[in-house]
Amino acid sequence: MEIMDVKTLRSMDERAITEYGIPGILLMEAAASSLLRHINPSLSYAVILCGRGNNGGDGIALAIKLYQMGKEVDVYLLDDVDQIKGDASVFYRVASKMEIPMTILKEEEDLWSFQEALGDADLIVDALYGTGFHGEMSPFTGLVIDMVNEYQEKVMAVDVPSGLLPDQGAPSYYTVRAKKTVTFEAYKKGFFSYAAMPYLGEILVESVGIPKKLKAEMSQSTYFVTEETVRALLPRRAVTGHKNTYGRVLAVAGSQGFTGAAVLTVNAAVASGSGLVVLTSFDDTLKVLAPRLTEVMSLPLEKLESGVRSAQAVAFGPGLGQHRDVYKMLLRTVKILQEEKESQKTLVLDADGLRAMTGKCDLFEEMSFPVIITPHPGEMSLLSGISKEELEKNRLETAESFAKKHGIVVVLKGYYTVITDGERTYVNSTGSSAMAQGGMGDALTGIIASLAGQGLQALDAAVLGVYIHGAIGDELSETRYTVKPSEVVENIPRYLKELLDKTVVRERTSPTVM
Repeated sequence: MEIMDVKTLRSMDERAITEYGIPGILLMEAAASSLLRHINPSLSYAVILCGRGNNGGDGIALAIKLYQMGKEVDVYLLDDVDQIKGDASVFYRVASKMEIPMTILKEEEDLWSFQEALGDADLIVDALYGTGFHGEMSPFTGLVIDMVNEYQEKVMAVDVPSGLLPDQGAPSYYTVRAKKTVTFEAYKKGFFSYAAMPYLGEILVESVGIPKKLKAEMSQSTYFVTEETVRALLPRRAVTGHKNTYGRVLAVAGSQGFTGAAVLTVNAAVASGSGLVVLTSFDDTLKVLAPRLTEVMSLPLEKLESGVRSAQAVAFGPGLGQHRDVYKMLLRTVKILQEEKESQKTLVLDADGLRAMTGKCDLFEEMSFPVIITPHPGEMSLLSGISKEELEKNRLETAESFAKKHGIVVVLKGYYTVITDGERTYVNSTGSSAMAQGGMGDALTGIIASLAGQGLQALDAAVLGVYIHGAIGDELSETRYTVKPSEVVENIPRYLKELLDKTVVRERTSPTVM
């Protein structure tokens, strides 16, 4: 599913009208029909709040449809009738001829009947601004929005909740809080700002009839990841496959006090399908871990170089600790990967591997092989020099800029994890706060490294890995208050099999008649 900014969406509408000859009123009619699909048929009475632009036109078109179905409808306008322009004016004239009740709200005394209507309504539709809000509204409009927000459970926003900046996701002082938002053609870029989330409710994307060819031409290569997105990425297991078919992962992980990070990383790689997983760490750490890792080989740290040469993917950083040796180990790893750049082995950097890079990001320029970094916001702040507060306001832009600058794949973790190589960007749809436990990122690193080792391109491995990780957490959280990282790891093989079963179409041949 696409994610787009307002400028692109408006241009797409204009081209649909001017180049494809689709009348604007047809797009507005389609918008109203799509809104109707998300309204309970048993509804008796709806209040529709409309502005003067296309968003208001969508609202009036919806009012006409509801009225024709025999529903009681009241339309409230915040602008004089002569300010309603373009296609919206067509629907206004139709509604007037049909004698649909329409009231202009101008002064505070007009609000008494409006307040009563809000209380009586089964549904309140916000069709004030949509994408047309630019950051300013009158105090009177703000008062109207405050009144609407007293009934949030009844509110459906058209395209964008009024008062929310659609590109930035920044709410104004007065912003409609919707129970659901029905948005058109694509998710708006600002919907993935944490600041926007309290206002959106459930987000439902509907088409208004923009031609697929036009939409493809105007794609911004930014997508919301769904199960449909990742099915095509899932590696298939060949009938004749053996352990060398499915790649070797080297995990450089663990230290005293942080052995669990190494265990989670390597076990996740095994569970995700790697043919062989090897752990290299400090001698005292390996002595502790070796008896616990029956499916994983161990390698002394002095043999790090040979381990890197043998691997298709290297997971570097989980639980290594924060001391000078970590950066030296990273340099040794990078040196071998660079020497073998023709093989395009993938480096997955996480946790202490990322912290070792703080202030040393120029090292990325020396890496001519695929690199995936998996920072949480704190680590991303250290790497980029951008405060956590600013980063959280601009998650997509920060991740995209950093990835493009350094030629790497960035997995910026958090709710709505962002995965990008600077050219294509994906926002993940899975995962929940039930997964907020130490070690969850280590499991993710193991999953991504495993998928990269099995031959997936770095960006694809990251997109699939993040989705799988979160989807398992979502499933488990349905019956658990919290989800442990080890539980996610245990469920990887089952989830992958279920996903594969949904994906693979088995060829069936009819017997030959003799």
